[in-house]
Amino acid sequence: MSQPYLSKVPPDSGLLSQSADADFYDSWSVQPADAGISTFAALQAVFLRSPRWITLAMTIRNKLVRLAGLKDLGGFGNIDRRKPLSAYRPGDRLGIFTLISIADNEIIMGDDDKHLNVQVSVFRDWQRNLVTVTTVVHTKNWLGRLYMIPVKPAHQRIVPASLRVLA
Repeated sequence: MSQPYLSKVPPDSGLLSQSADADFYDSWSVQPADAGISTFAALQAVFLRSPRWITLAMTIRNKLVRLAGLKDLGGFGNIDRRKPLSAYRPGDRLGIFTLISIADNEIIMGDDDKHLNVQVSVFRDWQRNLVTVTTVVHTKNWLGRLYMIPVKPAHQRIVPASLRVLA
């Protein structure tokens, strides 16, 4: 069984250029057990089957950030399981993110708030049978930098734990 591992931003990813001046970025890859899993099915599995502690962490996060006047993003599981990828358009919500772009091998989502801009890519490398999740963050002010202090180490646990559902 393949385990998620810290990797590089895929060279064909739409987020490669965004990572150059990012305040934070990382990429995690996993070789999915289902070699035929689509990019969208991988995204759905990661969002809908993540460990419960991640759902709990998001609930706590949403309650705390409201006190600072930041957005309650909801949860990763806020995806209509019956809605096909072809029905989605840029601007639609996918879990906690807004859809930016859709391609067969990459779905890019993001959230732009007053304190930071985050973009997330789910990239499917069919040739190497890999799914890579890349996160790129650009902070906008001191609140964004402060926010990232606890988020960075949490993120580095959340992404690989979420990707394990594909292995």
